[in-house]
Amino acid sequence: LEFRRVLFRSSADWGVMHPSRERVILALLVIVQICQMVDFMIAVPLGPQLMRELGIGPGQFGMLLAVYALSAAVAGFIAALFVDRFDRRRTLILLYAGFGCTALVAGLAPGYGVLLLTRVFAGAFGGVLGGTVLAIVTDVFPPERRARALAAVLSAFSMVLILGLPFSIALATWFGWRAPYLALAMICLVSLPGCMLLL
Repeated sequence: LEFRRVLFRSSADWGVMHPSRERVILALLVIVQICQMVDFMIAVPLGPQLMRELGIGPGQFGMLLAVYALSAAVAGFIAALFVDRFDRRRTLILLYAGFGCTALVAGLAPGYGVLLLTRVFAGAFGGVLGGTVLAIVTDVFPPERRARALAAVLSAFSMVLILGLPFSIALATWFGWRAPYLALAMICLVSLPGCMLLL
């Protein structure tokens, strides 16, 4: 019963928050944004390793990138037509859970076909997830702190370039191309309960 209450709590319950809770929520949203961006960008530097270990050519590797971008664009366009009808908190939790599942399946993919399919779903989830994070920031934070919160979330792009990608490449170098995806899945698994409890 308690789990159902937490899972199905509405965004309307946010109300006025203590600044300390706002900081925790902001940290969670930044983590979600970083994970989504790393997942989008990591395939490019992994290209040589993926082509070598999966036995694919440049065209097939390019398809891994293209299906993600196309899926994200289509999903974002379609979601824009109706996503505001749904509670944003629940939308974020469902999207983030789905995103984590795609990272896990990508890390366990037995071959190119499964990996390609996971990139389609990862793009669909990721394409809507980023916009949902920004929408929640505007809902949660009052006007006097909203710009700072948005700046923190948007700084995730810089953090990915400075820390996320180098760390992911190091993981791939040490443990293989699957390691960055499994690490993303682990981060999602650890942070998702926080999103459910605190958002």
